[in-house]
Amino acid sequence: MPETPEPPAGPWRLFVALPLPEPLREGLQQWQRTAQRFMPEGLRWTPAAQWHLTLRFLGDVDPGEVSLLVEALQAACADQEPMRLLLHGFGCFPSPERPRVFWLGLTGELGPLERLQARVQEWTAPWGQKEDRPFRAHLTVARIRDGSPAARHGLGRVLTRLPAPPSAVWMADRVTLFRSQLLPEGAVHTGLHECWLGGSVRAAP
Repeated sequence: MPETPEPPAGPWRLFVALPLPEPLREGLQQWQRTAQRFMPEGLRWTPAAQWHLTLRFLGDVDPGEVSLLVEALQAACADQEPMRLLLHGFGCFPSPERPRVFWLGLTGELGPLERLQARVQEWTAPWGQKEDRPFRAHLTVARIRDGSPAARHGLGRVLTRLPAPPSAVWMADRVTLFRSQLLPEGAVHTGLHECWLGGSVRAAP
């Protein structure tokens, strides 16, 4: 398999997220195939490899700062315990009447999740761009293509007919620092480090 070409030297585009466990990813792929039969044309579906729960988007970061960023992320996760999460419901941002993003929501131990996100936001504040919007836990499963009136006007009407997302429990036990490379064939997400909730950190496989 040919290696992915390395882009020119410069800042790395980074974000912090909870990765999905493989069983849930497989169930979500089956759900997506079913949901696509109900949905109008004009949606750009998120590849399964890019499914994750974003805690903070950092944007451009100097590669030389990554080791310090990992230390800060480890500190943010040190006193946090794994949490039970479940996919629950779906919707659109900013609204079903003006959809741009189609998402799946979550339920479960949302209080600990929100505290974890706040700690990540606090400890990694020296890096990346400031986010003014409040945190809302979700998985992005599709984006509405620009210039697609069928999707924009039809999406809200079909949401009530969609099957429920997979109900498997997701035990979120680690936070991953990802690098996102924007290549001609699409974005490629590479895990750089995993901080396991409870205090340990290791290089991502």
